Amino acid sequence: MNTLDSLLGNLLLISGMWMVGLSAISTKLTLYALQTVAVGVLAILVGIAHHETALIMAGAGVLVLKGIAAPLYLSYLTHVVGCRKDVGSLLASPLLLLVCAAAVGGLYLFHPFRASVPPGALPAIGVILVGMILMVSRRLAISQIIGFLVLENGMFYFTVTIPHSLPLLVELGVLLDIMAGTMIAGVLTFQISDSFEHIDILRLNHPRK
Repeated sequence: MNTLDSLLGNLLLISGMWMVGLSAISTKLTLYALQTVAVGVLAILVGIAHHETALIMAGAGVLVLKGIAAPLYLSYLTHVVGCRKDVGSLLASPLLLLVCAAAVGGLYLFHPFRASVPPGALPAIGVILVGMILMVSRRLAISQIIGFLVLENGMFYFTVTIPHSLPLLVELGVLLDIMAGTMIAGVLTFQISDSFEHIDILRLNHPRK
């Protein structure tokens, strides 16, 4: 499983960095769905290998709720709001990718968490960093929701790489919190669109007259 963990972790990291440079919301959602399904499947496989029922249940919950239900809900949201592309970023896409690559490269080269984090968990921390970059670099609310979900993918993947890290109730509680937060964020996005006729967070200080 170590080889599979490493390979999948790097693929998750690459898919996250790919999302940083994308503007098409539908493509972002597809990549996010594939990333989440992969994390859920890995959790199930690790749970089966180590006979951990809690991890199997958590992985199944992530796969169904976050890997299937959340992308479908967000896809419906983007259709209703009429948002297909996120062309507004705080930095140009090439510069944003450079910042993302520098952050991830520095993580691998210097390994600042060497004392407390095993090397196998570095891809998970990289996914967390990518999720944070997605959240703070984009102007549309829907893109920030995706960034938040990618960040949570990194956190869940980190728990999978650390055996016996969290009990079942904590993992499922976090999953339910994430889904509730996604639903609330979707409702708020509807309200922003209705009130301001856009979902650009930088323009919220200039309400419609």
